[in-house]
Amino acid sequence: MIEKQEILTLEDVKKEILELCLQPQSREDILHFLHLDCTSGNYSRYIGSLLSNRFIKTNLIDKRRSRQEKYIVTQKGLNYLKAIAY
Repeated sequence: MIEKQEILTLEDVKKEILELCLQPQSREDILHFLHLDCTSGNYSRYIGSLLSNRFIKTNLIDKRRSRQEKYIVTQKGLNYLKAIAY
């Protein structure tokens, strides 16, 4: 049986990424968790979107794209998780 590769929407994975980022995670960790390749398109679609909407933040504001860069959930992200828990 041939399986069609699905493109996940941000809403499909937002909760999972936010829960994962309760502890700091690297870009590779997040994309591997989603079973996605570590490409710029996947980064922009999932991580970049959450960054621009301020659901997650980076620990290295002035050293973007560093190997030590980690992402963690913001207060806005925590509020979203609380809101959908009910």
